[in-house]
Amino acid sequence: MPKREVEGDRVLGWPDRKRPAIIPGKDAEGRVINGRAPVTELPGLITPTEAYFIVNHLDVPEPVYPGDWKLTVRGEVGRPIEFDLEGLMQLPGRTVRAVTECAGNDAGFFDYLRKGAKKPSRINQQDMQKRAEQRVRGELPSSEDIGTESTTTCAVSAGEFTGVPLAEVLGRAGVRSGAVCVRAQGLDTGRPDAAVIYRSVGTRDFEIRDPGVIHFEKALPLAKALDPDTLLAWAQNGEYLWHVHGSPVRLIVPGWSGNWWVKWVEELEVMRTMPKPFYQTEYFVYGESAQDPNRPPLTAMGVRNIITEPLDEDSPLPRGSHMIRGRAWSGMGAIDRVEVSLDGGKTWADAHLEEPRERWLWRRWSYLWEVARPGQYRLMARATDEAGRVQPQTPWNYQRKHFDWIVPTEVIII
Repeated sequence: MPKREVEGDRVLGWPDRKRPAIIPGKDAEGRVINGRAPVTELPGLITPTEAYFIVNHLDVPEPVYPGDWKLTVRGEVGRPIEFDLEGLMQLPGRTVRAVTECAGNDAGFFDYLRKGAKKPSRINQQDMQKRAEQRVRGELPSSEDIGTESTTTCAVSAGEFTGVPLAEVLGRAGVRSGAVCVRAQGLDTGRPDAAVIYRSVGTRDFEIRDPGVIHFEKALPLAKALDPDTLLAWAQNGEYLWHVHGSPVRLIVPGWSGNWWVKWVEELEVMRTMPKPFYQTEYFVYGESAQDPNRPPLTAMGVRNIITEPLDEDSPLPRGSHMIRGRAWSGMGAIDRVEVSLDGGKTWADAHLEEPRERWLWRRWSYLWEVARPGQYRLMARATDEAGRVQPQTPWNYQRKHFDWIVPTEVIII
């Protein structure tokens, strides 16, 4: 059993392993407003709801009683329509299992691999409570803090989501010819948190446009909106959505980073021209710098793969048999292959891929490593998806988003 696993919590009155939970940040009233998932401690495919990572860019709205919730569908449609939750749940439903990943997950590894900066840990190193308190007070972290903070592998989770395809809702309204996108608006409002944007770049040495108080909104291209797996979901992991995860209804956009998964959805607007939401044109964009005139929005994730066992922190390890384990996923479909290297990328061998193979869910993989000689080893793994894309796919960008490079694990054998 991995030594990092702690036993002793009681589950339904009986001793058991420690229950996984997010590393939270809470507001002055004790409400969780952000949190990171203990990814390396979770052995299965589905992240328990209480351990699911949380990111909110604007102020979390007050809960809406499900019976009072309304969804408006308007714009370039033949029949503007309004749904209550009961009416939405009467439409033909669908369940999708998918990875949710923050666009900035693993951003610190860009600096490690590109600039030779200190290597981040896969284990959460961020003080989420400090971040939450700074946000509540409207304070910015110091330039030194921003320059030394490193985003780790804790802003990613995987869940089962139940709802109705967005295409089904749009079909009831009747999308007009010439429409190009669907703008989804959430109930959350506020001013964008400058601290989050500065952290993503690693410096405060640039200007951020202040749009004033805004709703969180995203303009989803019509083709992705009509994908049968794009959902308006009311359930997660077999139960109704928790408020902090977007209840009563949130948008599920499999394969695309979490900023597209609009929470607390209240309005859909079908449009003929692409609007310019702040979180689509100012933040969550590619580019060489903040001044780059060409800054397209982030959409599908690259090919992602992480080694979850062993970790650097597990060294030193004895000679003998060791199972190398990890998870791989992609923004463009199922994972078809994972290869492992024991010599820093000089040679590669196929890992065992576990079933099930699902379009949007990560795949567990493993490789039995028989090691007889002591020394320092550099373990690597790379994934290939069903679109034929081989890791890595995403170039460095100034906001350090959609990292999918190959990160070595350093292991000492004694």
